[in-house]
Amino acid sequence: MSTPVVRIADLLEDAPTDSAPPPRPSAPASREPPPAGRPPLTVTVVWGDLPEVPADLHVTGHYQAVLPTAAERALDHAISTEPRRLITEHTKLGWIDAQLGEVTYFPCREGTVRSAAVVGMGPMGTLTERRAAQLHRSLLVEVMGLGHVRTLATVLIGSGTGNLTVAEAARALVHGFAGALRAQAPASAAAGLTEVLVVEIDRLRAEQLLRALRECAGEQTSVRIAPRLREESSGSLSPQSAAVYALTALTGLTGRTGTTPDGAGPPEGAGSPPDGDLLGEVLAGLEPSLRHRVRAQLGRLADVDRTDLSLKVRRTMDAVQGATPVRVSALSGVGGLRWAALTERATVPERLVPVDMDLLRQLVDRLTEPSAEDARDLPDLLSRFVVPADFQQLLTDEATVLMELDQETALVPWEFLADVKQRSGERDAPLAVRTPLSRQLRTPYSRVITEEVAAGPLKALVIGDPGDPEKGFELAGARDEAFAVSSRLSSLGVEVTLFVGAAGAGRLAGVPPASRLDVLRVLLAGGHHIVHYCGHSSFDASASGVRSGWVFADGLLTAQELAQLERPPRIVVANACYSALLAGTGRAAPPAEPPPGTPWGSPQARLVPSLADEFLRVGVAHYIGAGWRIPDDQATAFSEAFYTHLLETGPGEPEHTVGAAVHTARRALYDDSPHAASTQHPAGTAPERHRNSTWAAYQHYGDPTDPFVRARSD
Repeated sequence: MSTPVVRIADLLEDAPTDSAPPPRPSAPASREPPPAGRPPLTVTVVWGDLPEVPADLHVTGHYQAVLPTAAERALDHAISTEPRRLITEHTKLGWIDAQLGEVTYFPCREGTVRSAAVVGMGPMGTLTERRAAQLHRSLLVEVMGLGHVRTLATVLIGSGTGNLTVAEAARALVHGFAGALRAQAPASAAAGLTEVLVVEIDRLRAEQLLRALRECAGEQTSVRIAPRLREESSGSLSPQSAAVYALTALTGLTGRTGTTPDGAGPPEGAGSPPDGDLLGEVLAGLEPSLRHRVRAQLGRLADVDRTDLSLKVRRTMDAVQGATPVRVSALSGVGGLRWAALTERATVPERLVPVDMDLLRQLVDRLTEPSAEDARDLPDLLSRFVVPADFQQLLTDEATVLMELDQETALVPWEFLADVKQRSGERDAPLAVRTPLSRQLRTPYSRVITEEVAAGPLKALVIGDPGDPEKGFELAGARDEAFAVSSRLSSLGVEVTLFVGAAGAGRLAGVPPASRLDVLRVLLAGGHHIVHYCGHSSFDASASGVRSGWVFADGLLTAQELAQLERPPRIVVANACYSALLAGTGRAAPPAEPPPGTPWGSPQARLVPSLADEFLRVGVAHYIGAGWRIPDDQATAFSEAFYTHLLETGPGEPEHTVGAAVHTARRALYDDSPHAASTQHPAGTAPERHRNSTWAAYQHYGDPTDPFVRARSD
């Protein structure tokens, strides 16, 4: 995706314009004396990395059910031992309630971080300035109640990963702290909390934060803002900030410089221009007319405070792979879909998009096993029809996309999302082809607590074509896929247990048949990191509800049979297409009725979320399934590309993430689809007609940033 040419003036996101006048300054906090015997609480802005700044207690914010990002992720790394992450694991297990202002503490190993905690921010998309002030008040009351904490290191909660501006978050911090101090009984000057260090890793944002705190503190006397920025060696410059400082230095050559916050000091090289027209030398290679325009633009830019500048610098693909995912929540609501988004920079508050559910049902049905024309023409409609306009700019290839879905919205083939920012007639590759796109299910239960698979060589269980051929479930292509996957995994150093064919339907030399009992025996014994299934799947409606599972000759294998699994596999991959031939009947039958209120009822669309829901419930970390029928050669190609990327790492190379492996496999299908060889399916049959969209059929449920750490023998 190319970056459009822009003027320098276009880069000034926060500069006033005719349509966006400068904001009115907020009223300063009221002047009030501190409690008798208590000196003002000092708030110092520190340019550095939070875990590297010494303090008695380190605290970050934490959204409900949201994995750590940015500063919280850095703190998680600092207090944890490889490969586990304490805060991440507690979040996955549902052990952090994260109600607004609720503090959760974590033990620490030896190092700069002696004690760590997270403070609850509530559900994603709900943090307002008033609620942020309540959060800071609760946090300070808690910390002062500990008694032994004299220095608290934190970040500007609600700004880096929140829906507040720096000014709003700073105002919430000052007012929340002031409220906490008013509520406390007088204490001696020598006891208790004396300083809060608000740490910002990026230099420019640290300057912005210092200015915002000083402006909103006003004549506040119970909270004192340190006048100078404290610098630590662990601070850094983001590409955006580096670009701002470069522009500041360049505008300095015009002889006019913008103002800077007291104590921050000008960036290196941004002082008064030396003798001679250095700007003229810089611009000498431009045409005279363009040279004049650039000089005029730089002259106007020199009057702008650099803390008001915000530049967008496109990331390289290497940076994208390591970037914090853009987390998008799309949940069903009354009258439409409810959206929220959390990025590395900010959260967009919740939006409700009114949607005609009948139209959405039609769109989902046509994008489930779509024709070539629908696969080409409808993804752009999906993005524009249901995605809020201000969310569309977040859905780019500049970061991994993680979608939080419920049982209803999981039926939408979000892998077809298009980048609607593309305004030219040229079609770009789909979003899920250009960047990892994964899913998480919002469910009323937490992932079960399970033991990790014991250390040792990697092990995989591969199951192929277990359905009864006499009942119409035989799939020759599934057998071929099972043998190909087994061979590829073995070549990658994995110990493979292979079951192929239905029990009692003819034996294959040297390969045991796939009976439910034998497969269950091997699964419950544990020790398998990967389970790969290729065959039919279906629904089973019983008195206990609707269950989904894999079709064997003697019935469905569902997650219910795996409830006693102590060490579930890390990854389950299932090329399992829906069959309306219900197990045990041998005849066509309608699928189970969709849940009440579900606006769509396609059994194929419901299959993968239903299967993922059941297997994630028993502790599987990643479920990867195909949302519709896949040509046999492409099913094998996806699996081989996925396992190769996941397991084939060079010396000293870090383990690849599951999300990146799925993305690589999708990309392989997308790139090869126009030139794919013919398959065994007759021309015009469903799988053959949909070859060009098979990359979008594969859905990944799990954390895309999760590295697949290879277990090693002692």
